[in-house]
Amino acid sequence: MAATPVPMFVVPVGSPSAASSPRGGTKGTLSPDNCLGLNGHSRATLDTASRRWLLARLPDRVSTAMAAAGHWELYGTRGLLVVACGDDARQMGFSVESVRRDSCPPDTPYEVLTARESQLAASCPADERERLITRFWVRKDAAMQAVGRGLSVSPERIEAGFAADHGTVTVPDPLGLEVRVSVRNFAFSAAYEFAVATPEPLPLTPSFAYSVT
Repeated sequence: MAATPVPMFVVPVGSPSAASSPRGGTKGTLSPDNCLGLNGHSRATLDTASRRWLLARLPDRVSTAMAAAGHWELYGTRGLLVVACGDDARQMGFSVESVRRDSCPPDTPYEVLTARESQLAASCPADERERLITRFWVRKDAAMQAVGRGLSVSPERIEAGFAADHGTVTVPDPLGLEVRVSVRNFAFSAAYEFAVATPEPLPLTPSFAYSVT
């Protein structure tokens, strides 16, 4: 069965400015800090003024697609906003995190890792360790979002340390059963780790517009 594409836009956002928040009116610009505040929001969770504020500050290609879509989801980290359009986006999980520079302490704590993942991270060269930890984390986060568990499951209960860019993880559901989730990493910038998850066997796949300016 052919996979159904889910339109997604990756929007890099420039240097910080004295922008107001999306709920603060129509003035200001979209800044890296705004991206953090928009993470996890959807068309339904933003009021009319906030939606207008956002659409007016996104590239035309993105705002046009969002205006035409009955539903969209937002996933943001500092300096980057990912937009997934259409009702099928409700059935997928997404997670994006920035990777800190080598001189910075890990942004993602080891507590989110399984024992095996911790061993893999510890054996990894120091200059790649934070990227690997972040990659494991976004896989877990996306998988939990895909099955509607959010952060209700302890991340260290989910094994996501597969070596390839694509793999299957299991997420415990409220009844104690395990839900199989297909997880894939996508590399569109060395500064970020991004993962998309879909409960198996749903035939959905992201259709990206990477460079949006």
